[in-house]
Amino acid sequence: MSAAAALVEHYAGTYPDEISRALERLDPVDAAVVVSALPPERAAALLPHLAAGRASRVIGDLPLDVASAIIGPMRIDAVAALLRRMDPAAVSRLLDVLPAEQARGTRLLLAHAPGTAGAVMNAHVFTVPAAATVADARRLLETAPEHLYYYVYVVDAEHRLAGVLDIAELMQAPPGEPVRAIARPDVTWLSADAPLESVFAHPGWRTLDAIPVVDAGRRLLGVLRHRRMRELQEQSRPILGDDRTVRTVMALGEIYWLGLCGLLQGIASTATDSPARGEAS
Repeated sequence: MSAAAALVEHYAGTYPDEISRALERLDPVDAAVVVSALPPERAAALLPHLAAGRASRVIGDLPLDVASAIIGPMRIDAVAALLRRMDPAAVSRLLDVLPAEQARGTRLLLAHAPGTAGAVMNAHVFTVPAAATVADARRLLETAPEHLYYYVYVVDAEHRLAGVLDIAELMQAPPGEPVRAIARPDVTWLSADAPLESVFAHPGWRTLDAIPVVDAGRRLLGVLRHRRMRELQEQSRPILGDDRTVRTVMALGEIYWLGLCGLLQGIASTATDSPARGEAS
């Protein structure tokens, strides 16, 4: 790497806002050249600092292999937001070369209208079949730890949301117990078509750190987490204005979950260590 390239990379990582303002003053083609010179991870971290339209234009002007390498480290909802503003043919080509799981999740978000729960949800949600035993569920935990969170969602054979339990409940249950028997069937959920204004004000945020998103047939599509909703709330502040109900609901939820921070850390440790002990008992 040349000294000039190393300097640009360092500056982009240290002062992303300043770099983004400079890129927005450049011709879009020149901006794409600068972004393509950065390591993919650095370029991916820089894109959110650009105006949405300019970020999409930069990705659209890059060679397909460079664009896919930059998008690779990005969250699926961020990828979907970029691709929404691009030419459909270019979007199709890009999705064809992305990793299968990332492409599937992105297509799922793009299928929903902008400004809805389905358009911003996390499509990677850990699920357990209703027919599984506790031992089965624990084995599944080991296969997808990157998608594991506080809640475990139970789905039926049609992938309809059938119940929910938390990691602590799963770890403490007898290995041979059916998951359906210990899951709570009264699950709070969001419709994928729900507008974000109503999602922000949903009373479930007072006590839940994540709410599942379902389609019209109650099939589980993804999940929205409290932290992500706070990010979106900040981005939508000019639209929402001085909505005290929204701010109060989201703030109460944050206070509630900060109080459980120690518990969540303990559960994460248990999820890592307990399955083997449970199997041996």
